[in-house]
Amino acid sequence: MIDDLQSRYPGYDVLGKGKLSTPDWDAQTWRVVQERLNLDPLPRFFTTDEAETLGAVTERILPQRERANGEKVPIVPWIDAKLFHDRRDGYRYEDIPAQQTAWRLAIEGFDQTSRKLHGRRFAELTPELQDDVLTTIERGNPPGEAWKSVSAERFFRNVLCVTVAKAYYSHPTAWNEIGYSGPASLRGHVRIWIGGVDPWEAHIRETTWATE
Repeated sequence: MIDDLQSRYPGYDVLGKGKLSTPDWDAQTWRVVQERLNLDPLPRFFTTDEAETLGAVTERILPQRERANGEKVPIVPWIDAKLFHDRRDGYRYEDIPAQQTAWRLAIEGFDQTSRKLHGRRFAELTPELQDDVLTTIERGNPPGEAWKSVSAERFFRNVLCVTVAKAYYSHPTAWNEIGYSGPASLRGHVRIWIGGVDPWEAHIRETTWATE
């Protein structure tokens, strides 16, 4: 089996090696990266209970493995900031209301479905029961009044999962794990063919296999 707790890019740090003095990023790119690194952990759009529910949901959608420093990519603060500033995606599904309304309804829906199925709030359930709730929501037509105003299946698949993935892989911690050198401004990429790696990018280590 593959030891998935080991980085395939050991020692790689996208923010290291004097990144600011290299032609990789300009000042605007650096400002965006710094914003992602310094997200306010306290919710400004969500209530404390809403943030707790969403945190439990995102942990089941994309569980974060234990890191040596205990660090986690701040998915909920990223979503909270997006909604607080009402940064929209430029499109909206016809069965999903405006994004701020949709997220409040959906989070309420997670807890309503959880109570209907298992008698407790989502964050209070075991991981196995949480997965049961999310599976019910993903399949559509879950119990809960909130889901009458927002499509459960659409929100789960096309809004929630997509947003969680975007939040995770927009953060330098995730970039380190996949060997990504960050935005291609200003340097750009030269070896753009499949498998091509530029000299300044991370190089993958050989996969270690464990035998039993």
